[in-house]
Amino acid sequence: MKFFTQITLISLFTLSTSAAFAGYEQAANVYNKGKYSSAIKEFKQLAKQGDMRAQRVMGLLHLDGEELDQDDEAALKWLQLAADQNDSVAQYFIGLMYSKGKGVRQNDRTALQWWRDSAEQGNAKAQAQIGLLHFQGKKVRRDAALSTQWWSKAAEQGELSAQRFLGLAYLAGKGVSRDYKAAITWLGKSAERGDVMSQYNLGLMLEKGKGAPQNLTHATQWLRKASKRSKTKIVLLESLGENLRQDFTAADKWYRKAAEQDYARLKSRK
Repeated sequence: MKFFTQITLISLFTLSTSAAFAGYEQAANVYNKGKYSSAIKEFKQLAKQGDMRAQRVMGLLHLDGEELDQDDEAALKWLQLAADQNDSVAQYFIGLMYSKGKGVRQNDRTALQWWRDSAEQGNAKAQAQIGLLHFQGKKVRRDAALSTQWWSKAAEQGELSAQRFLGLAYLAGKGVSRDYKAAITWLGKSAERGDVMSQYNLGLMLEKGKGAPQNLTHATQWLRKASKRSKTKIVLLESLGENLRQDFTAADKWYRKAAEQDYARLKSRK
């Protein structure tokens, strides 16, 4: 299983007509056209010259093991070089490596340090992870209120996992005053993006009329979406790794099973 979900590298820059590489933007375009060997050769050259973005890409490619050999040591080397230049994405992934014990000794405290550096620069994924650590009480004090503060920052930037957890926090009244309308709002945002956990809870809320008028039709629609297996989608990114989803495969499987039962139950009532 890959370290993170299937990815595609894209660039928002226009492809140069020059046969020679024009730098990082050109290499990104060539990579996106499927000419991986040529692009990676240029990325590596740029990375050696100190290009922060190319260093990050080399690190993430070695982590993924799709177009380059999977090599945690090489990944950490390149990511460290980018992180030393204050690249927040590289900092986030180094934190993730320490959190998972991938290529390094597992250390939640070190992971937190890297995520704080990243989060202070506004990285939404790092902010979401810090929120989760405080909620779980891992190497930091358990503080639900602080969790929701971090999740709010990340959710406002569109981080899916933060939108899910913030919605659930409002639903349960954990770290914030219980607010069903706010729960509907945030769960709705992540549910629209295909999050199973959010779709399931949104369906139950609409069934019971919490946060919005009772609507069995919409409730069954959300439960049906949660119960269906969706195909893996290719995530289009401006730069490798920036919008990777947190993996909740095990939880999704449980929610899908529950959604199947509740969808059948609600459908019979209509």
